[in-house]
Amino acid sequence: MADRTAPNCHLRLEWVYGYRGHQCRNNLYYTAAKEIVYFVAGVGVVYNTREHKQKFYLGHNDDIISLALHPERVLVATGQVGKEPYICVWDSYTVQTVSILKDTHTHGIACLAFDLEGQCLVSVGLDAKNTICVWDWRRGKVLAVAPGHTDRIFDISWDLYQPSKLVSCGVKHIKFWSLCGNALTPRRGVFGKTGDLQTILFLACAKRRGDVLRGPVNGDIYVWKGISLLRTLLAAHGGSVQNSITPSPRKLAPGKKKK
Repeated sequence: MADRTAPNCHLRLEWVYGYRGHQCRNNLYYTAAKEIVYFVAGVGVVYNTREHKQKFYLGHNDDIISLALHPERVLVATGQVGKEPYICVWDSYTVQTVSILKDTHTHGIACLAFDLEGQCLVSVGLDAKNTICVWDWRRGKVLAVAPGHTDRIFDISWDLYQPSKLVSCGVKHIKFWSLCGNALTPRRGVFGKTGDLQTILFLACAKRRGDVLRGPVNGDIYVWKGISLLRTLLAAHGGSVQNSITPSPRKLAPGKKKK
C-alpha cells in the first residue's frame, strides 16, 4: 500500500510578484537602507533593488491593507482585514515583529500613521463608525479612541508642527482632531465659498506651518489653514488625486488620469 503520511517537506517563499494598489494608499516607501517596502496579500515585502532580492514579513494571518513607515525609516506598521484584525510593527532589516496591537478594531485597519517623533501610532478601522485609535505602540496601549465618521475615511495624518493635532479625510468630509490626554476631539473643516464639499482621497501637511494639502476626487487641490479652506488649485490634475508628498523645497502631487 502507498504511504499516506505527509511528506517531511516545507514550502519556502522565494518571490512575491505584484503590488497591492487597489483600494489602498500610502503603501510604498523607501527604508533607511534604500530598500522598498510594500505589501501583497498577507505578506510584507522588503525589496532590495540593487541586489534584486526580497525579504518577507509573515506575521499576518489575512490580507494587509494599510502601511506606515516610522520616521527613522526602519520600523514598519502594517494593518490587516478580518474579524479580529491587528496591527504589526516590525523591523525592515530583520523582518521580525517588534509589537502587535489588537483587540480594538473590527473588520480591518484602513489607515495608519506614525507621529513626527515616532512615539505614537494612529489607526483607522473599517467598522461602521470608522473608529480612530491612538496607540503607544511600544507598550501596546491605547491612548485614545473616538468614532471617526459615519462615512469611509481614506487618509489620516499628524500635524508636522503640533504633535497633538491630526487630520482625517474621506467621503465628503474633512476633520481636524485635537488629542488631549485620552480625549480625541474633532472639528469639521469649513469649506465656505472657496471650494465644493466633495470626497477627499488624500492629505499631506506642507512644510509651511499650518498649511495642509487635500486631494478631492475632481482633480483640484485644496489648501487649508487651520480648519478653513484657504484656496483651491483648480484642475491640478485631469482626474482624482490619489496621493501627495511634500519634500522641501517643492511639493509633488501625483494624480490619476481619466480613462
